[in-house]
Amino acid sequence: MRIVSKVGTIVGVLIVLAGLGVLGYGTFQIWQQYLAISADRSKEFINPLPTSLLGTLIIAVGAFLSGLSLYRGVGRADVQRPDGTTIVR
Repeated sequence: MRIVSKVGTIVGVLIVLAGLGVLGYGTFQIWQQYLAISADRSKEFINPLPTSLLGTLIIAVGAFLSGLSLYRGVGRADVQRPDGTTIVR
């Protein structure tokens, strides 16, 4: 389970970084349109809302996966059977 947890953490962090990249691209689009409007120039309007929402969704999924894989659970004591064997939890 530790390997799965580490892989889940790495995948979650990579997804968060990808989401930050998508949000950065959406922010760059908004900034370009602001510059065009403030300089009274015309620029083709690109709706940045879908890009921003997609980036937010990607970050939410990555954060969920990272949090899920980093959760260690409740610590439990080992179980000692009457025959002397131990069940490690």
